[in-house]
Amino acid sequence: MKYYKLIYDFENDDDYIGCTASDTLNLNQYIVCEGNKIEVWNDEISFDFNPDEGKVGTDYLGNSYGWLIFSDNLINKISHLVNDSIQYLAIIIRNKKNNTNLLGYHVANVCKVIDALDLGNSKYDLFELDDEKILSVEKYALKKEVIKDYNIFKLENDTIPTFVSEEFKNNIEEYNLTGFQFLEVKVV
Repeated sequence: MKYYKLIYDFENDDDYIGCTASDTLNLNQYIVCEGNKIEVWNDEISFDFNPDEGKVGTDYLGNSYGWLIFSDNLINKISHLVNDSIQYLAIIIRNKKNNTNLLGYHVANVCKVIDALDLGNSKYDLFELDDEKILSVEKYALKKEVIKDYNIFKLENDTIPTFVSEEFKNNIEEYNLTGFQFLEVKVV
């Protein structure tokens, strides 16, 4: 089976709604990128959009934090694939012009983190920053035996990107869900 790095569709987003964090209530913006279940979440966290800059609400909503913000439509279509891999968190998406809320969106916190990066077959740089070693991966290679049972996950020690299976990708395409691009990664 093929696997992909999940990417927001910047190429076709001319009329897509793009959100900017407006009130995160002092929440660390990376908390939903770390792959951990979030025990304390404030349902009043909000993002704003300007309808003059985009009117189409996609299934994967682009935003200034790079969070996975999924539509309820998408959540329903992928529920059979993700099991307990995703924690859905409430969020307010507000129209800046008329102060109305765009309903039906949640932050998708991917909580399935696995040790699947094959460094020997990946292209990467390792450098130090403030006495901390930083791994910057240009081309990912994933271990087939580790990922074979997962449709969506993050990598141990590199939890910013999200990876999905071919089955997940096909499901997105079958239902014409919007806002997605997929970059195929090597599986060894």
